[in-house]
Amino acid sequence: MPIATLPPDTRLLLIDDHQIYLDGLTLTLNNLCQGITLDHARTSSEALEQVGQHTYDLVLLDLHLPDGNGLHLLEKLQAADSLTPVAILTGSNNPSDMEAALNKGAAGFISKTADGPTLISAALRLLFGEQVLIADESQQVDRRTLAREFGITPRQLEILDLLAEGLPNKVICQRLSLSEDTVKTHLKAVFAALGCHNRTECVNTARKKGLVSS
Repeated sequence: MPIATLPPDTRLLLIDDHQIYLDGLTLTLNNLCQGITLDHARTSSEALEQVGQHTYDLVLLDLHLPDGNGLHLLEKLQAADSLTPVAILTGSNNPSDMEAALNKGAAGFISKTADGPTLISAALRLLFGEQVLIADESQQVDRRTLAREFGITPRQLEILDLLAEGLPNKVICQRLSLSEDTVKTHLKAVFAALGCHNRTECVNTARKKGLVSS
């Protein structure tokens, strides 16, 4: 049922490079209110072009885009219009991604595993000024439980996630606000826990054991 508390000129921008997901999201969010406008952008450049042409009540942004990082685009969107809330809608279950997004001023962080009613509720809350955090909690619990069985701490699991993204130590240090020596110490512990001798072997082993996303 449409939610009558939103004005009929409500306008959202949905930024994601997967058209099938965009189509499904559009069908879901069309139920927010009658007359709602849902614009699409599949790249950072398309998104910036859209915000230059229209004023939005809410922007939902994926982290991974073909022409740039969603966190970088978040900063540009805020610079263009600081009053429009921008929430991350992503398949990432990396806690450091959530932390980074919130530190950069994201209005929310929502897992793509959220179902239709949850997405509608989240969008409504964001439109009314609330901060919304909906992580893939079941997957996080499973991974952390599994990591504990290997003797891997939550912090080391965060480092492992960033390692799997191919990030060098210096970038991992910046993302997690840790010294390079601390990151190296954690990595040595992870290598030992998984019986590995280098970064590539470590990531491949972690994927096979379900410690990081495939």
